[in-house]
Amino acid sequence: MLKHYTSFRLSVLASLFLLLPGCIDQISADLPVPPNVLVVNSILTPDSVVRVQVSRVTSTVDSASRLLSSARVYLGTPSQGEELLRNQGRGLYVSPTKPVSGIPYTLRAEADGYPSASATDTMPAAIPIREAWYAYPTGTDRNNELLGTIVVRFDDPASTTNFYEITAYQRQGGRTDQSQNFVLDVRGNAALAAEGDAEFNPGSLVFSDRLFNGQAFELRASFHPFWGSGGGISNGQPVGPRVTGEVYVELRSISRAYYQYRKSWTRHFYNQGTKGPSGDLNQLLFLGDPTRMYSNVNGGYGVAASHAVVVQPLPLR
Repeated sequence: MLKHYTSFRLSVLASLFLLLPGCIDQISADLPVPPNVLVVNSILTPDSVVRVQVSRVTSTVDSASRLLSSARVYLGTPSQGEELLRNQGRGLYVSPTKPVSGIPYTLRAEADGYPSASATDTMPAAIPIREAWYAYPTGTDRNNELLGTIVVRFDDPASTTNFYEITAYQRQGGRTDQSQNFVLDVRGNAALAAEGDAEFNPGSLVFSDRLFNGQAFELRASFHPFWGSGGGISNGQPVGPRVTGEVYVELRSISRAYYQYRKSWTRHFYNQGTKGPSGDLNQLLFLGDPTRMYSNVNGGYGVAASHAVVVQPLPLR
């Protein structure tokens, strides 16, 4: 089956390449001038100093660097005023400050010839994991390949709207295989189904507490282990994927800005036709319409968002 699919894919691509030379023509057009605004990006976390990247919007024919090393970037809080960040070159600006939960932080960037751009976000508090574990194997998929199960339980704070991101990975010999390859299948979970992300093959689980505000929450997800961590030949026979090394789960408490940005990024990434390591032929031939990325930057583009993370090893049950 794979051989026929590969041959079909190659034949389609070859046909496209044969047709393209006859379809190329040069035309003159006045391209619209891109907006003269700054792009400010930063992810704030309580266990790291503040790092901000500043760049500019450019056109496709602009060969100059997008990164701005001549900007002035300030970090402000209601109680301590503004602090000028240290310029490290190549558009990177750093403060020794480590954000604290519950405090709104404002980033403001200035550069000669550009309007000022600013964004504000409040660091959420980390939510502890009450219980978590994994089991393997617990079933098979439609291709008769073995599946495992991960269970994560935590208590959602009441009277506030909270947002979360969950990823899982396994570590073997000091090497970490992150969650873009460790896909969690959560079909049947109402809170995740309500997000409408499943069809976009998200690399992590991003969701709100809209359906369980103030209640205990349980995530039960199936997963495939990595081929690379257990595959090979044993006694002359091929060995399938299996769980080796330590398994971890990350529970991130994320801000509303992070939640909205991450969901828009998932749709944008899917729309590029890069759904996986080998892509997808239908996506390659029939890309979707462009999608707008979320931004909370006033006077510019980009995002300033925050999250607090709890990492916990999972025992085998």
